[in-house]
Amino acid sequence: MTQIKHPVLERIAQEHYQAIKKYIVNRSTYNISMVEQWVQNCFGNEWNFQKLILAKPHELELLANQYKSKCCNVFGYFETLYSYLNQSDKFTDQDDKPYQAYELIVKLGVTVCPYCNRNTIYNLRYTKRRTSELDHFYPQSKYPFLAISFYNLIPSCKVCNKIKLDNDDKEYINPYDMRFDPNKNMKFSFKLKDATFYHSVDGFKIDYKFNQKISADEKNRIENNLNDFELKDLYQNHKDTILELIQKARIYNDSYIDELFKNYEGTLFKNREDLLRLITCGYINDEDIDKRPLSKLIKDISQELGLI
Repeated sequence: MTQIKHPVLERIAQEHYQAIKKYIVNRSTYNISMVEQWVQNCFGNEWNFQKLILAKPHELELLANQYKSKCCNVFGYFETLYSYLNQSDKFTDQDDKPYQAYELIVKLGVTVCPYCNRNTIYNLRYTKRRTSELDHFYPQSKYPFLAISFYNLIPSCKVCNKIKLDNDDKEYINPYDMRFDPNKNMKFSFKLKDATFYHSVDGFKIDYKFNQKISADEKNRIENNLNDFELKDLYQNHKDTILELIQKARIYNDSYIDELFKNYEGTLFKNREDLLRLITCGYINDEDIDKRPLSKLIKDISQELGLI
């Protein structure tokens, strides 16, 4: 689990809202005044169309809890808008500039699924095909009024989107939600089973540790993510990565790493982090773990082994 961060995230969200509004104004059979009236009729005068599209994760949670299965049928139109956004070239503004899921995901720069940190979700530039999907954190089948809300659209891999489907019976962590920090508060770990751990994946098992200061709410959400996205099972397929890190920790002691850095600084490596990324095959800084699959697993295990 990783967070979706971007230095201009709110600007990207605003551009998302403006693209949808332009489409309604210029191409839709409905007008923006009608849509505004739908929102106010359902949620009250303190809400408007822009606020609904830009609702932050905690506001989405509030709306979902209050209005589940109680909202107006008119919001089926939002599902239609999402269908255009996700699948076709119909979603264009008055200058016929396309705005689709492809453009949104490219702007966000998300290249690894934030739910699992296992699968890449790259986009193909020329054909605009993508290996990613947009998961509705709150499923549009139950919450059609959130079908095009920016912070409800999570770039994800096909595996995670298929696993999650319309499950909303439990609370999870929205990757946009900065109230929680699963990278800090949950760590991958491993427990030794026997003396074969240096050369066999059967010599240890994957474990998980929680920060002692973690709130009960966040721990519950993380455990729901781990269990319901089947991450505990899926990560068993990556025990070979942990085995390699165990072996590397024996080979690359501090003096050897110091020697390598001294010999190649300025030629192969601009800093020590570059060298450690080469050794571990993963990003080791918290802000970079979303750049490469399995980087959280690699970082957590490498720290436990004293490799980084």
